[in-house]
Amino acid sequence: MSTTSIVNRLVGNPISWGVCEVPDWGFQLESRTVLAEMKRLGLRGTEQGPVGYLGSTPEAVAGAAAEFSLPIVGAFVPLVMHDRAQRDAMRKAAHFSASLLGATGKGFFITAVVVDEGWGKRFPLSSDQWQSMFDGFKEVDEICAGYGIKQVLHPHLNTLVETFDDVRRVVDGSNVRWLLDTGHLMIGGTDPAKFARDHFDLVDHVHIKDAKMSIAKRFLAGEITLLEATRDGVFCSAGDGDVPIADVVKTMESKGYSGWYVLEQDIAIVGDQPRNPVSASAAVERSIRYLATLN
Repeated sequence: MSTTSIVNRLVGNPISWGVCEVPDWGFQLESRTVLAEMKRLGLRGTEQGPVGYLGSTPEAVAGAAAEFSLPIVGAFVPLVMHDRAQRDAMRKAAHFSASLLGATGKGFFITAVVVDEGWGKRFPLSSDQWQSMFDGFKEVDEICAGYGIKQVLHPHLNTLVETFDDVRRVVDGSNVRWLLDTGHLMIGGTDPAKFARDHFDLVDHVHIKDAKMSIAKRFLAGEITLLEATRDGVFCSAGDGDVPIADVVKTMESKGYSGWYVLEQDIAIVGDQPRNPVSASAAVERSIRYLATLN
């Protein structure tokens, strides 16, 4: 493993403070408040959060990053790819997010393949719909190249790349690069440590996310929604759950990974829960302390 602590390559994401792109997720803290907490905790950069969260122009996004000296290392972009009839909308959304990211840094364009803009329910895809997705990856790769950035695919719950079979189908049928998200892979049925071992050459970006599988199983069974699972604590501090984070990091480091580790500890601020960002920061600090031991 690297002699340099991964904490020196650890960056934040607004989702750890409850800021999420999923509709009706809950109360959204103001961006400067969240970035100030990231800076206070010693995180080395940030992802953009929901599209437009840090601003809707390159100047606004760059200004937010510069104010807190937090480089932007990625932008999460939900796209509809399985439906060729929506290709123009996909292109427009991809160009918008790629232009912001390309103008403010060299982070990764992080694609999540959603059913629709409202994050509708998953359904089985036809062969043509899978091929439409694969063709979409190629087109977004080309769009990103025009802005000097790279696309990575984010396997994500409640999207069309969630399960073990989904992951295998994309690996076998597409050349898209990958974001290895430890929590989403694990809950979806893919061992993230095995994915790191078997597909290291496909991985350009890593999200560190722990999860309690006892709660995740209730989500997978359809007993609770993802928001309810998050409210119930499915995503816990790193080291407190069932995801083999240490094995993933050991594998990535031993194979020469030198990129960022994005700490994600999803929460949702709902109902009468406290809206003080320091309460979320305490859980993030616990994760940082754990990750500092993985040298």
